[in-house]
Amino acid sequence: MRYLLTLFILSLMLGCSQRTPKSQTNQNVSQHHKEDSILVGGADTIDISTIKTDTFKYSKADLRTILRHNPELNDSMPVHPDITYGKRGICGDSTIDKSDPVDIFSSEIGQDDYYLLYAYFLKKRNGGEKYQKERETLIKIYRDINFIFGRLAQGGTYFGHQDNRILGEAEYSIYRGKDNDYYDKSYDITKQKMLYLNALKQQITDELSSNFDFPDKEKPKVKKELFETVKELDGLITDYFYLESTRTFQYSSY
Repeated sequence: MRYLLTLFILSLMLGCSQRTPKSQTNQNVSQHHKEDSILVGGADTIDISTIKTDTFKYSKADLRTILRHNPELNDSMPVHPDITYGKRGICGDSTIDKSDPVDIFSSEIGQDDYYLLYAYFLKKRNGGEKYQKERETLIKIYRDINFIFGRLAQGGTYFGHQDNRILGEAEYSIYRGKDNDYYDKSYDITKQKMLYLNALKQQITDELSSNFDFPDKEKPKVKKELFETVKELDGLITDYFYLESTRTFQYSSY
């Protein structure tokens, strides 16, 4: 959390520490528009889903307005979605008609939508379908992690909202990992992966043993269910990129 807070402060200082003239702001916002293909040709409605199992649609008119208010969604130097969300609208077009809803993303559901939009625009920067296999694998991994901790907590709104926000998390993981030699490890990750998965199973065991909200007769069933999810993670984590991305996501989110 301290790392994300530091990045957030730095991004604000670098992004908007100096007030730009309105004319320049308009030019910058216009440039964001020109850079994105949603503004020209094609259908009037855009499916912003990053995976085939989801469907989230916006009209082009709505997307134009959103980008005018929130140009950081289409920034040429993306940062973590939590940081991007935290600075939403700060560099937006201040000349927009005040009747427009400036911050439509302030609610929990609004934040979900923001992360979906973040994922959509970053996917385009990541080469579209180029990393679709990695994208779908990361989303499965992150949703498995979310399921495990949601089950241990016996549900809660946080875990429900995470289901959509994970798309933004996964897309940022791809952005950090693509063309990054750091993730190209020549050694076998088997032992590291087993240490991680065994620690996760131990955490499941410890949490269940100390959680008195679960009836004792139900605990073995829940433990078996969650261990099956860990087994699925074992099959999904096939290289260092997936392993490090998984650890980073879990330890920063739960």
